[in-house]
Amino acid sequence: MILAGERIYLRGFEESDAESLVRLIKRNRTFWGQTEPQWESGYYTFEGQLQNIRYFREGFQRGQFYTFGVYERGTDNLIGLVNLYDVKGGPFQSAMVGYSVDKNYIGKGIASESLRLVLSFAFNTLQLNRVSAEVMPRNNSSIRVLEKAGFQKEGFRRDNILIKGAWESHLQYALLKKDWALFLGKQGS
Repeated sequence: MILAGERIYLRGFEESDAESLVRLIKRNRTFWGQTEPQWESGYYTFEGQLQNIRYFREGFQRGQFYTFGVYERGTDNLIGLVNLYDVKGGPFQSAMVGYSVDKNYIGKGIASESLRLVLSFAFNTLQLNRVSAEVMPRNNSSIRVLEKAGFQKEGFRRDNILIKGAWESHLQYALLKKDWALFLGKQGS
């Protein structure tokens, strides 16, 4: 599956992507490590990412989560990841979203475009009603990405995730399908 945007496209990972995924996460280890949990050393290996890709594909097939690589149009370079996870059906029709962009592409609108593409997939293809996101209060660029996409702040989760040996609290944001439709209408006018 490919979700095409103007400057990027999203697609699920194949085993042949393991090497480019290793390069991406190694290049961004320190940068992403400011807001992500600390991974074991095996995570940064070819075998570790090959296992992750297999895990991503299983989650995709089960409809539990959807992990996409963010690829630059024209070069086909892997420049980030976006993940729709904790997908719930039935009376919930909800999911969480997370994204990471290569440090060399920060400030170029890649996270915003990635988020718009995955939200379209969530609301139009999966027919979800709600997508949530969590962000550290000091991560101003990610907060701007969420708010620009129409997300609204709903709360605060204390000591939410262990990052670099310290418990980090997060702001809770969410976007409803009906608000997404209104947001898209405003963008078009």
